[in-house]
Amino acid sequence: MGGARTSCFRRVIGHSHAVIGACAGVVVAHLTHGDPLVGAVVGGIAGLAPDVDSPESTIGRRLPRWWHALTPGHRGVTHSLLWCAALAAAAYGAQWWLLGAPPASPLVGLAVLAGALSHLAADSMTDNGVPLLWPLTRRHLGLPWPFAFRTGSWPEHIVVLGVLGGAAWWTYSLGRVWAELAGRLP
Repeated sequence: MGGARTSCFRRVIGHSHAVIGACAGVVVAHLTHGDPLVGAVVGGIAGLAPDVDSPESTIGRRLPRWWHALTPGHRGVTHSLLWCAALAAAAYGAQWWLLGAPPASPLVGLAVLAGALSHLAADSMTDNGVPLLWPLTRRHLGLPWPFAFRTGSWPEHIVVLGVLGGAAWWTYSLGRVWAELAGRLP
């Protein structure tokens, strides 16, 4: 029973980063007046990207073994602000190269940045933290003891649901809809 539960939690972990990244991408699409589906897909994939250094991650399982021999271990450089900025710059550069001109919309680059940053924000809530300011410091920053939680625990699921609900609430102006509905009730 414990083995099945552990593998279930491992599957959810990758999905948590994809969901939070997709939410971040949708918010960016809303702010840039871009396509929310593009924002969600790009943000969701970028939300998985920092775990490229882990052979057990959603992306890492699809990479060859030699790749993981090159990485210094999980939650290193790929969990830093520098990595997120480099990823966004690479996405912007790839768009420019493919199009032969600067992209008309910053949506893809910003969705990559938001998705990757959402991963760092989520991991900083765990008891392991992240080396946010790498290479300036390798110290892992995160929430203090009583508030940090283990990856795969029930607080992680609460955070994911909260992010999903908050992104939907803000993006689709559900507060305004609620106020209008409340104003029409007798």
